Amino acid sequence: MGKGAPARRTPRVVVAGGGPAGLAAALCAARLGCAVSLLDARPLPPPGEAPPEEGRTVALLRPAVELLERLGVWARLAPGAAPLRALRIASLAGDEGEPEAEVLFAAEEFGLPEFGWNLRPGALRAALCDALRAAGAELVGEAEVEDVLRRGDRLLVLSARGSFEAELVIGADGRRSVVRRALGIPAVVRPTGRMAIGTSFAHERPHEGVSIEVHRPGGVFTLVPLPGRQASLVWIEPEPRARWLLSLPPDAFRVELERRVRPWLGGVGAIERRDGYALVDLLANRLAAPGAVLLGEAAHALSPVGAQGLNTSLRDVAVLAELLERARARGEPIGSASVVLAYERARLPDIRARFALTRGLAALAAAELAPLRAARGLGLRILAAVPALRGALVRGLLSPLPWPAPLPAAF
Repeated sequence: MGKGAPARRTPRVVVAGGGPAGLAAALCAARLGCAVSLLDARPLPPPGEAPPEEGRTVALLRPAVELLERLGVWARLAPGAAPLRALRIASLAGDEGEPEAEVLFAAEEFGLPEFGWNLRPGALRAALCDALRAAGAELVGEAEVEDVLRRGDRLLVLSARGSFEAELVIGADGRRSVVRRALGIPAVVRPTGRMAIGTSFAHERPHEGVSIEVHRPGGVFTLVPLPGRQASLVWIEPEPRARWLLSLPPDAFRVELERRVRPWLGGVGAIERRDGYALVDLLANRLAAPGAVLLGEAAHALSPVGAQGLNTSLRDVAVLAELLERARARGEPIGSASVVLAYERARLPDIRARFALTRGLAALAAAELAPLRAARGLGLRILAAVPALRGALVRGLLSPLPWPAPLPAAF
């Protein structure tokens, strides 16, 4: 080589987990010039193809959509997404009947065209996979992570499909994260005893872009717009009742669904696949270890109330991407202690605050005791009457929240 600046070293990144958060993190790293290997225990969708759709959908708030725009994948997703122009929250005394109280949050009240968009997770996963392939990343499916070992200043990720050395490991491998356990990071894990039923269905009346969250004994019943006269459903119940609902024949399930949907959207048409998933509260004690970070459900699992789960995960990705970009600009190793600790300190207060907030809201939303139901109704009536409070809540949904608790010390 001739004289001049030395060639810039290409840092190696291994991402464990091929859900939307892991894929988005891998794409951010690839766009920054890193050599990226993404490992997922599941098969990855072939180029140009979407995997089979789940019953549930994903509601992405504006910050998450802005991240996907920066990554160049939103234009592909927008035609199949439905705008969320308003959120109606209603409190019921029982499983049916007229609301005791309700409040409407309209995006235009806050100067926004919409709060976000609702779309199919398979389409999101396929778009991110194709963008990663175009960016030159290595995608390895059916490669469950088995262990993470330290080798000098590097980490070695062992999987069913071989070993992968990395300067930075990003653990995005879900609630049962092998990466989290291998790094020795404890987590608080609490089963809630509740399940969420996810499906999508056609309905009689137009939804007009309004998402409806019904607080009722047993759990939240949420209807989220899809394109046309279709909506997705997140229906939370105690686990035995949820399993009974999932076991019903299609016609019997339709009866149960329609009597709850009819006051809001009229009759129910075709119902798609039903999925059930147990709700677990999970919060990792730390988000970083030497040469590694956790994000998404490897770090936190939140209640579906308020659509904070995936949106919090994509906020993790956005913060990590910014820190990696700064490190690359300074010529600093991307797995250095200063980088991973900066990520932990930037994200942990917001994650802790959302964890506490969503747990409290989920408990209040499902409350059966009359005093708690009365408090729930009073809270909604106050929100309906005080615009400043509605604004504060919307800002909390869209922006990071502080949590005044001590942060972990350095390694």
